[in-house]
Amino acid sequence: MTLIASILLYSWLFFTASADTVEVPQVPIHEDTLTTVPLDTLELPGLPDEEPERPQPRIVPMEVSLNPGFQKVFGDSLLRWEQWYNLAERKQANRGAVSYRLGAHGRNDAIIYRAHEPRHQLFLYEGIPLNDPVSGTMNSNVLPLDRMRNFSENTQGIRYTSEYTLNRFYVNKPLTWINFEDTRNNYRRAEVILTQNISRRGNIELAYRGNNDDGEYRRAELDGRQASVRYTHYVSNNWTAQGMLTYNNFQLQESDGYQIEDPLFFNFEPLQVNPVLSNATSSFRNTLVTASFYHRPDTLSPQQSRIHLYHQRNRRVFNDIDLREFHRTLSYGIYGDTRLTAGPFTLQPHIHAKATVLDDDSNTLINRSAWTEASAGARLEFEPAPLVRLTGWGTADYRSDSQTGYDIGYRIDLNPVRSFRIYQSLSIGEVMPTIQQLFWFSNDFNGNPDLSSEQIIRAEGGIEWSRGWISALGLKGYGSLISSPIVINTGSGEFQNIASYGTIGAEAYAEMETNFIETGISATVHQYESSSTRDENLFLADSGIRNTNRAYFYLKNYFFDFATFTKIGASFTFSPNAYFSSTYYSRLDYWDPLSVDAPVPSYYRLDLEASARVRTVMMLFKYENVLDGVGQAGYFETSRYPMPPRRFRIGIRWILRN
Repeated sequence: MTLIASILLYSWLFFTASADTVEVPQVPIHEDTLTTVPLDTLELPGLPDEEPERPQPRIVPMEVSLNPGFQKVFGDSLLRWEQWYNLAERKQANRGAVSYRLGAHGRNDAIIYRAHEPRHQLFLYEGIPLNDPVSGTMNSNVLPLDRMRNFSENTQGIRYTSEYTLNRFYVNKPLTWINFEDTRNNYRRAEVILTQNISRRGNIELAYRGNNDDGEYRRAELDGRQASVRYTHYVSNNWTAQGMLTYNNFQLQESDGYQIEDPLFFNFEPLQVNPVLSNATSSFRNTLVTASFYHRPDTLSPQQSRIHLYHQRNRRVFNDIDLREFHRTLSYGIYGDTRLTAGPFTLQPHIHAKATVLDDDSNTLINRSAWTEASAGARLEFEPAPLVRLTGWGTADYRSDSQTGYDIGYRIDLNPVRSFRIYQSLSIGEVMPTIQQLFWFSNDFNGNPDLSSEQIIRAEGGIEWSRGWISALGLKGYGSLISSPIVINTGSGEFQNIASYGTIGAEAYAEMETNFIETGISATVHQYESSSTRDENLFLADSGIRNTNRAYFYLKNYFFDFATFTKIGASFTFSPNAYFSSTYYSRLDYWDPLSVDAPVPSYYRLDLEASARVRTVMMLFKYENVLDGVGQAGYFETSRYPMPPRRFRIGIRWILRN
């Protein structure tokens, strides 16, 4: 009986344990954003060997907001439909611009944009200055256009300031971009971009771009390369870390322009024209290494704070028969900013510090071995009502050679009715001389350590109306009064301060866009004003009115059940007035407003364009300068540098999704 009772007791305990009503809650299993693991059919659902892993949070890359006071110019969606080589080529076709291009693509082209001269333009990569630390100039060919997320600008300050951000990738499968463009004379632009997640939280991006152009004329060859590697680690929903290396290398033949008897008649043969310099070459290298950290309060918010630790290397060499001029700079810097929002207020304080040293073993041009720079400031945006927005900014700069500068200003936007906008801005400040303007010394050009800072007062205003298919109808005016402006003495080659002058301009425009049509017309004027009797000021005041008129018309539509999108049209530019262009000094890699050349004659230009998308492949076609030889034998945008004749460009953009 005892044995039977024991068996019955153990049996009851066993079945009671098997039928326990307390259930272990099942943690839901979400698919990983990178890989999907198939269910093991040998295991019974609900009876796993071990407790399943907790679900991983969804990773969302940070969106980047524009700086207060900045306006977005273009983004990655617009880039796909436009065919242009660099930023200067794109700006040349936009209202507000007076272009000084050097003929062959890849050169250090200049744009006077809304009366901002080239020496008063600042380019930023997420806050990091990219202008050359010696000359202060910016070669827009180093900008990675095909990977830009946003390009924005602020034209209201004493300097034109633009900033770009790159696309931030997080992908389930590898993505590859192939961009190719080609035409005659070995003109070629090829780019490959590859991005892939190497772990759940890590993404790597590789990019390579090649630029080639033998030019339409002698001594115009160019060979350029850009390579980049970037690793992004999504630490958490709030923090992202990024490391990036970007390298640029350009090798150029330098003609210093061509010997042209009369630019009006364009009387020379492309292969027989004599360049001013017959054996000169130049090269520059630019390397940027960054370690960056980004923060946001939650996944629904855009980026709030960022900090960059960076290292820059800039090297330029100019060679002629018996001349070699070389300098290399090494810079180490830190940049940081954050956005503070409270109701209608948005405040963005920012700080930047940089130390630069020269390679003394090879430096033969700059009477300076090292310097440090620091700047701090804030941008403010206040929108008390939908009809009013007030923007303000202030920045203070200091350099260890006792140079200082600042920029302070405001802009007010009023929208009295929904479709009407009026704005006005005012800024005041000082721009300190560059290291080149102060400490350069060579056989033909010399800096001046006694230079004064340029004092600038700038005003800008405009009105704009838009409604329905009329996307913009407006008028803008702007100008700067520059005291102690710095120019090159055309006789001695020394940098000097001259008497005050004004650089003023205006633009009128009308633009329309529907589902099938894009069209617009604009007129941009720019000129110098001065009451001084000094020779340089008299020259600028009499240098002519720069009047650039533009028009464009495009047809666009979807086809084949929205599988294909096509856009075709033309753009036209007409400059009716002769004027003196700025001068590019190839030995200095510097643009100066004075000129010793003949004026640029009036010109016109017509470009035909077409683009078509089929799934993930885009074809782009451009027929440049169609009216070449029709009423004009050729044209110039910069004295002594003829623009290319009629030619056909073809481009391909292809996205591979695995």
